[in-house]
Amino acid sequence: MTMRKVFALLIPILLLSGCLSSGESPVEIQEPTYTFQESYDNHSHQFWNANPMSVGNNSIIELNESGDLSFILELTAFFHEPLLWTQGFVNYSLIYENETVWSVQDNSSITDYTFNMTNVTGNITIQIQSNGSDSQIDNKPGDYFIARAYFVHKY
Repeated sequence: MTMRKVFALLIPILLLSGCLSSGESPVEIQEPTYTFQESYDNHSHQFWNANPMSVGNNSIIELNESGDLSFILELTAFFHEPLLWTQGFVNYSLIYENETVWSVQDNSSITDYTFNMTNVTGNITIQIQSNGSDSQIDNKPGDYFIARAYFVHKY
């Protein structure tokens, strides 16, 4: 008899369980769509003079909307160690709203750098400053740097 009572209770529950649904189909969540703005900025310089000299450059990356910025820099640099003056260098900086937000100084390497910013709108200024020379006492090429930058602005 106990089994009959369990089935008697279980059958109405199973029959009514379909009635508990709201009848509405589930709402699909839309993934936000993003627009990407890509920019490349490449600079290089080689010093061929025996005495130290300097070179500088400013570039501007214009960003159209407010969003997140990803930056990748491949920086190659080689600077001699001269006997009479200090070793040369390259300084690569990102300036946003008149403030340096990222900077690196290098004198001998091949390095990849990454940097990310959120809620960026307006312009990013790239500032490159370098000092170097060509050593006359060795057979190596003159001081040089190669800077390859890639910017992705997602908004």
